[in-house]
Amino acid sequence: MAALLAFVLLTAAAIVVSGSRPGLQQGAAPVVLQVAGHLAALVGGVLLLGAARTAGVVVLGAVAVLVTVELVTWATGTGGGANIGAGLVRLVALVAVAVVTVRLAPTVLAPRRRP
Repeated sequence: MAALLAFVLLTAAAIVVSGSRPGLQQGAAPVVLQVAGHLAALVGGVLLLGAARTAGVVVLGAVAVLVTVELVTWATGTGGGANIGAGLVRLVALVAVAVVTVRLAPTVLAPRRRP
């Protein structure tokens, strides 16, 4: 759960950093944050395979899609915002990870509640 939360926070930070800079002056910060986020989601997905297999498969599938979209947009030189189809695919994958995180939250937080 912590790895998925780290993914969400790092992805949000990458979006904020990328949006605050002009297109040609992005630098490496957004890419570094996004790669760290993808690695956190990968770790979260692998850890979920042991506890909640379906959730782990969904997270790993979403990470595979996100990495593929990033590589395709990088290889074609279109940039993240220039291709609306890639943006939609990216959004669907991010929503899939968000749904898994929200569904797991009650089961993770339940043992920590005090009677």
